Amino acid sequence: MTTTQAPARANRYDTYLAVVRKACASPAGRNALRDGLPDDFRNPWPMYRHLRCHGTIPCPPDRDSELPFLLIAALYAAHDAPNPTTTAHAEIRPRPSMPWRNLGWSYRAAVSRGTVTARRAEDDLNSLTQLTLPGLYQALPRVVGQLRSQGASVEWAVLLKDLTRWQRHRADVCTAWARAFYDHDPRSGK
Repeated sequence: MTTTQAPARANRYDTYLAVVRKACASPAGRNALRDGLPDDFRNPWPMYRHLRCHGTIPCPPDRDSELPFLLIAALYAAHDAPNPTTTAHAEIRPRPSMPWRNLGWSYRAAVSRGTVTARRAEDDLNSLTQLTLPGLYQALPRVVGQLRSQGASVEWAVLLKDLTRWQRHRADVCTAWARAFYDHDPRSGK
């Protein structure tokens, strides 16, 4: 793979998150995305209505392929989207995602803040690595809710990339999470 292909691939997740942010800029859009979680994405039409008018879901149009994209949109809307009724919407250009800021990095941040013990974070992260993809989808709303309540950031584009790679490259994703959790310099071992 050439180096010109890698940024384009990584950029597709950041580009999708820009679509999600635009969809969350209205109360109806934010609510429609957030409401996908309790509905378990059985009826994605309300989410489509708000996502598709701002861009596209960059995957084949089948449930298995688009589920990680819908899940991340719903989690972002539930945890990080600014409230459109109280927030002035200047066009904010978010920084590009940083590939080492994965779930391991998020857990390390929670430990560094003192909001969770290292042992608990390690156990939680290890449990996640043992899950099948459907089990991971089921666990992530709780995990993300805990991390965000503990003040730890979640790098949405990186989490999305990890979810789309889980079926074929789970060992690589788990190794990256472990490295990010155990390495004190988050950029070492990129």
